[in-house]
Amino acid sequence: MSHPDRQGCRLPLCAIVIGLWAMVPPYLVLFGKLEVRSLVEFVDHVLPGGVVVAVGVVVFVRLRAARPEPLLLLVAGGVITLAGFWMLATHVGLISQTRQGFVPGGAVVWHGLPGLAVTLLGVLWTVRFWDTDEPDR
Repeated sequence: MSHPDRQGCRLPLCAIVIGLWAMVPPYLVLFGKLEVRSLVEFVDHVLPGGVVVAVGVVVFVRLRAARPEPLLLLVAGGVITLAGFWMLATHVGLISQTRQGFVPGGAVVWHGLPGLAVTLLGVLWTVRFWDTDEPDR
């Protein structure tokens, strides 16, 4: 890869957008409010979302500047996948609380969807850059 094509820069840009979206639910109340401490919201949304944004920015800059190291691309996908898994895992308990009528279902969806999006992005990213021996990646 002499210079990255536009397609190669899409995943980092998606990571930046999805990471920013992942940070928003605690501060943009839609579909009902969850009674959660601000520290928990920070750890469940802002921290993993910030990690995803940071990974996206670093890889985007590396892709624009020069050929990125294949290991960097693979590790970046793993980090994004772990951030998404963390977000999903920390919201699983809300499903049973919704069934019991303690929290609004819409709020749970609003808080949980970014974690699903981050996880899917991380898996897609990791699969995209899994074969690090290919010369065009």
